[in-house]
Amino acid sequence: MRVTTRKPWSEEELRILREWYPKEGTRVMERLPGRNQNMIMQRARKDGLFAPSDDWSEEEIHILREWYAVEGSNVITRLPGKSRNAVRSQAKRLGLVRMARWTEEEDAILRKYYPLEGSATSERFEDRSRESVRFRACKLGIRCKVE
Repeated sequence: MRVTTRKPWSEEELRILREWYPKEGTRVMERLPGRNQNMIMQRARKDGLFAPSDDWSEEEIHILREWYAVEGSNVITRLPGKSRNAVRSQAKRLGLVRMARWTEEEDAILRKYYPLEGSATSERFEDRSRESVRFRACKLGIRCKVE
């Protein structure tokens, strides 16, 4: 069995990480010889540091803003190349939260009104967007007769 010991972070390495990780993300690895991407990400997370979000296009940010509340980190299916952790981190940076789970009562309201009102049924809910209502109705197999 091989025992490995982790090399403690020096003050200089921590200074470099704190200064450059928010600007460069894991590219800071070039400034930290002997540290790999995983080590850097773990230490950055421990210190509450975030990588830059410029690797996210405006379109990807738009998709995240539109669908995260409805789908949570499952929005990765709409964001090829993004990991679940990247989606969660970016959503946190943007202040996005997933909406609460649907209740039986809310599902009953959808079954009753969605076929007639479509996504306008969202007006019957205090905290549900049109997109959320449309997504849930689709998931439940409810079709709108008007839209």
